[in-house]
Amino acid sequence: MRLFNQGPAIPDYALARLTERFYSLPRPASGRKSTGLGLNFVAEVAQLHGGRLQVGNRDDGVEALLWLPRG
Repeated sequence: MRLFNQGPAIPDYALARLTERFYSLPRPASGRKSTGLGLNFVAEVAQLHGGRLQVGNRDDGVEALLWLPRG
């Protein structure tokens, strides 16, 4: 599965920490932080099923890729 967001890039220092439990960045519009559980949950469920999550910046936004093995 591929998700794409044309918003601002994620700072390089944060990319490696995005799937850490409770790690959160301020939202660009409001400055508020989330719980930091969403991407951690997705990454852990993917790993339990033999898959993986990858999040990275592109020239025009941020891309999240979720790989799961075929059943």
